[in-house]
Amino acid sequence: MSLKHGLLGLLTLRKSSGYDLSKLFQESLSFFWVANQSQIYRELDKMESLGWVVSSKVEQDARPNKRVYGITKEGNAELIRWLKEENAEDLAVARNPLLMKLFFSGKVDREYAIALLKNYRKICEEARAEIAAEVKEIGDVPETAEKPAYWLYATEYSVRQYDFQIKWIDETIDRLERLK
Repeated sequence: MSLKHGLLGLLTLRKSSGYDLSKLFQESLSFFWVANQSQIYRELDKMESLGWVVSSKVEQDARPNKRVYGITKEGNAELIRWLKEENAEDLAVARNPLLMKLFFSGKVDREYAIALLKNYRKICEEARAEIAAEVKEIGDVPETAEKPAYWLYATEYSVRQYDFQIKWIDETIDRLERLK
């Protein structure tokens, strides 16, 4: 996935300001794709220059004016093109800073590696709890509702991924503690 396609997908749900898109992104897609607000605004500018989105200025009395973005016919076509694209090799791209650090942790004290894993475990537990709550919320929608069903499948995957990571971390810490 690319950030722009995630944003296009969110814009199929409703027109949104950059701020609202950033918030919606954090509430839904951040379980499997990380983006900060400045990245989102940069992508919106690029997508507008490509004709995939249009924006309009909305004046507000009590707050600063905002830009509201909507997906265009061209943007929707790009989203559909991307969804149908056969790019299996791109789907398997893995970047994991934790594993990169662990791979070279033989260069530092073993306690560093154990502390690194324990800290990451806490992060995994917190993220898993947050996603599990989202799964429960999505799961309350009838399975016949097509969009929520796909959302449920993606978030369930994230929960299982965190379950695996927590189990793997526990096993790895145990093995590191038994090293001579």
